[in-house]
Amino acid sequence: MPYISQVAVGKLEKLSIFGNDYPTVDGTGVRDFIHVTDLAAGHVAALNYLQQQVNVQQSSVGFLPINLGTGTGTSVLELVNAFTDITGQRVPYQFVARRAGDIASCYASADKAKALLGWHAKLSVAEMCADTWRWQSQNPNGYYVS
Repeated sequence: MPYISQVAVGKLEKLSIFGNDYPTVDGTGVRDFIHVTDLAAGHVAALNYLQQQVNVQQSSVGFLPINLGTGTGTSVLELVNAFTDITGQRVPYQFVARRAGDIASCYASADKAKALLGWHAKLSVAEMCADTWRWQSQNPNGYYVS
């Protein structure tokens, strides 16, 4: 998402999409794109859960992996097109060779997060695109700390 918005704001000339020959809906990789607000809320829910477990057990808790995601796959090209549709900003792109190790499709099951943390992603890809563009267009150089 940051590369898409950086192209739209003119920081980058074009987006490189790695591979267009995957066995997916449009040949591009499918990933679980999650809104940063949902991700932050998931981390807060996890910290609250850990604190609750410490309070109950009066000791530290071990390691418990919990996926945070939407559970829905979106292709890279679908994301680019959604961004363009939502924002009206053109995002020039080029297809380049696949990266070593990339897989066709990868998205999370957040069932454990729902069961243990009471958390689930609430915001859509469209909302993620709109919010990303709003931030990027107001901060074309990103965060700058002097």
